[in-house]
Amino acid sequence: MASAKKFTFICGADDFLVGRMGKDRFAALAAEVPDEFARETINGFAANVADVEQAVNRFRDALQTVSMFGGKRVVWLKDVNFLADTVTGRAESTLKLVEDLQQLLDAVNPDETAVLVTAAPVDRRRAFPKWCEKNGDFALAGGDGDNAAEALAGVALAEAKSLGAAFAPGAVELMLAKVGANTRLIVEETRKLATHA
Repeated sequence: MASAKKFTFICGADDFLVGRMGKDRFAALAAEVPDEFARETINGFAANVADVEQAVNRFRDALQTVSMFGGKRVVWLKDVNFLADTVTGRAESTLKLVEDLQQLLDAVNPDETAVLVTAAPVDRRRAFPKWCEKNGDFALAGGDGDNAAEALAGVALAEAKSLGAAFAPGAVELMLAKVGANTRLIVEETRKLATHA
């Protein structure tokens, strides 16, 4: 079995955290590909089964496209929302398209194409996310959701650390009590506090 994974799969319950982690990973992958025309981003957001079909077809086309000047390509299927336990996610047609997506990911040659898929929310009880966890470079943004307060505190602490700041004892809990469970707001308030300090 090859040590290199064929694709990267980032998922989680919070689309903001998943998007942020995906953006960082895409930047790292894109840094290895100097040709900006060899980088492609596909929107995976789907309101209905027709949108799912369009996203999977665009992804298929992107994987089959050869780089104009040769060399490696980077393809990012971002904001995938049809892996959740929703009406669209449960549709029989969507489940068939997810099987197609799995076959596409299984056929990726990582030497030719770096593939990143970001999805939120995801029903992790289904077969596809479990397959991605086994076969891809899998990352779960924001933890398992079992301890939401701890995950939110982790977001605030990580943001503070990235800004070269730290919270005093009890300060994170106080901020979370005031802000609530909105990750975007937690990040922005942490930035404000770090700037003020």
